[in-house]
Amino acid sequence: MIVVFLICPFLFDSNQGFLVYGPIGAVMWSMAGLFSFLLYDVYKGRHTFSEQGVSYRGAFRSKDLPMAAIKGYRTDQNYTYIVPSSKQHRGIRIGYTSAGYAEIQQWLASRFPDLDVQQQEQDAEKLLLEEDFGRNPAEREAALTSARQVGRVLSVAGYLTIGWLLFWPQPYDWAVLAGLAVPPLAAAALFWHRGRLCFDDSDNSARPTITAALLFPTLGLLLRAMLDFELLAYAPLAPYAAGTGLLLATALVLGSPQLLATNSRRVVLVGTLLGLLYGAAAATIVNCTFDTHSPQVYAVPVLGKHYTAGKTDSYYLHVGPWGSRRQPDDVEVTKSLYERTAAADTVHVYQRPGHLGAPWFTTGE
Repeated sequence: MIVVFLICPFLFDSNQGFLVYGPIGAVMWSMAGLFSFLLYDVYKGRHTFSEQGVSYRGAFRSKDLPMAAIKGYRTDQNYTYIVPSSKQHRGIRIGYTSAGYAEIQQWLASRFPDLDVQQQEQDAEKLLLEEDFGRNPAEREAALTSARQVGRVLSVAGYLTIGWLLFWPQPYDWAVLAGLAVPPLAAAALFWHRGRLCFDDSDNSARPTITAALLFPTLGLLLRAMLDFELLAYAPLAPYAAGTGLLLATALVLGSPQLLATNSRRVVLVGTLLGLLYGAAAATIVNCTFDTHSPQVYAVPVLGKHYTAGKTDSYYLHVGPWGSRRQPDDVEVTKSLYERTAAADTVHVYQRPGHLGAPWFTTGE
């Protein structure tokens, strides 16, 4: 990246003038400087572990954390965080690419508590004291066990649904119906097991989570809609998407009274995002999948074709005007149709009005 940022300013068209490419070049050289600083800091950085404590020495900064000042540690996919017991000391973060990372984790585990596990155990103890969950500890434990089973079933349903939608969506209508049904079922379970399930597991709660049942079917529906249909207008779907999304978001927020009391801002934000994402996916897929109107067929000439390559390849035909499209434009097609079609051929565009009033089309031979 340093080399790229250093070279790029010399590739600009000098005819554009200094006022155009000068500031851009300055930004790129600044980025090269920043990357050089980070690279040097990584090269010079060292963590030292001893019975006196943990220290870090970098190129431009250093930290010291005595043993008595260490509260414990937390771990995520990329880092281990050594947490101080007070604000008098700064915490130390260790990246998973650090040499001896596994040994560092073992060293910490033998001396300090895992704060994530500790928090989950404390949360589980608090849940068993919630009188709303049962009259005695046995009933509360049974209620939590039931909630865990429901959470596991819903999570498995979420994983299976996205797999069905993405890899083998046959029968198509049934795959779509499964994707539409799982998130509302998860929201209903959240109400049925109020306080015992959660839809946001970012705080290491002991409550079983239904995030997979909400997010994965929604993503499957969105990807299916993007791959299979092309809309001519989005505005007619806005009321349906907003109404469905806000309804689901309201159910998620009201079904989480305990989390709402402790972190209302995050619960409302995450619930709203999940709800609106589902609303957009549901409105789009319902509009196209369940449209039973007869199509209006246009025979259009192929003016050219091209494709884009990346993690997924996309294939386009450049076709002449048709219907409401008054100018030549691209239409996305399958790989097989792309390979069978040449410039000057004719393809057919099938336009439908949409089950919810948003016109859409597909392209075929």
